[in-house]
Amino acid sequence: MIVVCLGVSVALFSQNAWILRAAAGGAVLVAIAASVLFRHQLLVERLKHSDERAQVAQEYSRITSARVVENAEFVDLMQRRLDKIDQRLDKIDEEVATVVAAGDKHSQAEAPTVVDLKLRGLAAS
Repeated sequence: MIVVCLGVSVALFSQNAWILRAAAGGAVLVAIAASVLFRHQLLVERLKHSDERAQVAQEYSRITSARVVENAEFVDLMQRRLDKIDQRLDKIDEEVATVVAAGDKHSQAEAPTVVDLKLRGLAAS
């Protein structure tokens, strides 16, 4: 571009029409070549960027798939733990029901209160 600018400048001062025409034609050819090079570089950069974006998208998809599997495993593990807890609670409920069905030797009116238990603890010490 610098050479073209210098050539056009020299042609303007030379006052020769043929030199001026040659410099103008050269400037046009250099401008076309620069545009083609610029367009080519732009296409190369866009292609490179699109390849990088595709690679990032594939990596994100892989990570998302792994997270989905991990989440499913976690949910399954927690469900099994909750099932075990439910089974234990069912056993406790059955034991409580058995004790209630068998009855207690004290009626609720005769049952010791917290204060009675504290007084017994104090008397024993």
